[in-house]
Amino acid sequence: MGESNTVAVLGAGIMANAVANTLHAHGFELRRYNRTTAAIDGPAIVCASPAQAAEGAAAVWSFVHDDTASRAVWFGQDGALETADGAIAIESSTLSPQYADQWMREVTGSGARAVLAPVTGSRPGAINRALVAFVTGSTADLAVADSLLRVVARDVIRVESAAATAVVKLLNNALAATILTALAEALTAATTLGLNRHQLIEVWAQHGWAAPVTAAYGEAMLSGAHPLTNCALAVLAKDVHYTLAALGDQVPAVLAAVADRFDAAMAAGLGSQEMSAIIDAAGGPP
Repeated sequence: MGESNTVAVLGAGIMANAVANTLHAHGFELRRYNRTTAAIDGPAIVCASPAQAAEGAAAVWSFVHDDTASRAVWFGQDGALETADGAIAIESSTLSPQYADQWMREVTGSGARAVLAPVTGSRPGAINRALVAFVTGSTADLAVADSLLRVVARDVIRVESAAATAVVKLLNNALAATILTALAEALTAATTLGLNRHQLIEVWAQHGWAAPVTAAYGEAMLSGAHPLTNCALAVLAKDVHYTLAALGDQVPAVLAAVADRFDAAMAAGLGSQEMSAIIDAAGGPP
């Protein structure tokens, strides 16, 4: 990363805070910016703008909600690119392919070293160095960014373009949304049929294709308690809609139904809860 050991982290959601705290534990100096300062968790120099956070940093790393938030922190007034000339600029937010391509072009044109690197694995992955990063950028820039990415990522997988990198991450999240919805449907059916749902969860959490999701969210779906720990339902709903937009008129029927379920969950005011709350959109358990 060069002589400086300072990383500017933009955003203060679950992933941003987890990555920032892991970086701090590995000896990096942090400069942080978030629109809501109170959301920043952990040791850092808290900055008044993205530009202030990026000034003098060897790397600027963004974890924000969507295209609009990314535009604001990079290209907006007092955006990070005003002071990030020569720095490694890493964008790990989940973005639309159109904007991801634009981001790569504009950051490169600004003089920063652009690396698009959406990650998957949620908060535990960031803490335990178990994330998977999908990356694109020049060979030289990826080589510099690699040492930083591997503080939190077990695997760094190169993809051929910015748009393709964004789509890979979106499809990853669309699959997660589909499995969550299917688990909710299965538990709702078990309730209708009078089955022992806890027994089913015990089995499904150990065996079968949905085992990790069942282990993580099965009991929450039954209890009706969905405290936010890993990913808000609204975040996944946004990703599903970005996926649909990328597909245009070629949306598979199952994914369209998943999108409808997430729309219902958002309309029911469940967006700020953990994504297991998708079961409540169908009047499922408890």
